[in-house]
Amino acid sequence: MKKKKLLLINQSGRGGLRKHLCDLMLSLDYEIFEVWVAYNNDEVDDIFRQTINQLSGKVTPILINTFVRELNLKQDIKTYLKLSKIIKKINPDIVHCHSSKAGVLGRIAAKRRKIKKVFYTPHWYSFLSTEFSPIRRRMFIEIEKILSTHMTTKTFNTSEGEKNSALSYKIDKNNKFEVIYNGLPNINFPNRMDIRKELEISNNVYLFGNTSRLNHQKNPDLFLKIAHEVIKRDKNIHFIWIGNGSLESEIKDKVVNYNICDNFHLIGYKENSEILVSGFDAFLSTSNGESFGYSAVEALRAGVPVLLSNVMGHNEVAIPGLNGELFEVSKQENYYEVIKNFIDETSSFSKETIKNSFESRFSLESMVRKIENEYYN
Repeated sequence: MKKKKLLLINQSGRGGLRKHLCDLMLSLDYEIFEVWVAYNNDEVDDIFRQTINQLSGKVTPILINTFVRELNLKQDIKTYLKLSKIIKKINPDIVHCHSSKAGVLGRIAAKRRKIKKVFYTPHWYSFLSTEFSPIRRRMFIEIEKILSTHMTTKTFNTSEGEKNSALSYKIDKNNKFEVIYNGLPNINFPNRMDIRKELEISNNVYLFGNTSRLNHQKNPDLFLKIAHEVIKRDKNIHFIWIGNGSLESEIKDKVVNYNICDNFHLIGYKENSEILVSGFDAFLSTSNGESFGYSAVEALRAGVPVLLSNVMGHNEVAIPGLNGELFEVSKQENYYEVIKNFIDETSSFSKETIKNSFESRFSLESMVRKIENEYYN
């Protein structure tokens, strides 16, 4: 049987996007697919590079150093021309673009080369990001409409909320979108006490944690506010954030100013964060919105209950009364009561039930099977 040629295009490879791409590449059936991946090597992390090395002979990397996240007309034109040249040379059966910048340049280049199957996974639409002005977000909406209507076979959304946002802005017809939850492989976890030793946190305290990037979307300011309010009243509750990002130094300064260094732990990025989450008593996310709450799902996989802001993406992960709770983000909210009620309510939760809520909805096998079916149909 002749193999299908698949070209994956992604500008970067960090965080949730990297998890998705690495898991996908590691799980594809290479008896069926011949794979290339185009990306900027300066915009990926070590785990992405290690995965590419691990798949040597199966996945062919194509490095594009002009592939940058920010809008840069000169660099974007160069990247488009390189992608167009790459597509002409490979002549892939399938092009799959990941994230906004790759979604724009990759889909236009694939259209120019008359590729019949062009898929797109946004991993959070740019027009949903509050960091951009209303005018720019409106521009992103119009661009997505044109690209989806004329240059996309189907968009894979990682949550119903993301799909519904596309439909509400009339990006395209309903049948042009398919919800495919991100999946994770099952893994074994060390003893919880060993994790606490690695984190240098007593096994006798209640630990809320997060393993996301420290950026505006993840809203670490609210996480810190909640921690400050709770720690003032209960010194037996600790908070930890595992991850780095643009707000790291700002959050560090605030922790010192709030005088909560003994109970608030900022330990930076750790490659094994998906293992370290098993040392949490609970996962707390204050995010402003998620295409898919990867970090929260990692917590469920470890049997850790989740307390999540009631926003897009989160409300498809947390099942109140089963694996966690949702809370409303409000300036008037008494967060100490939210935390105490959560601790009381989840004390009777079964670790196995929490793990089952992961396995039944977020398995890697299910994700890969659905994507491969779309590729091959």
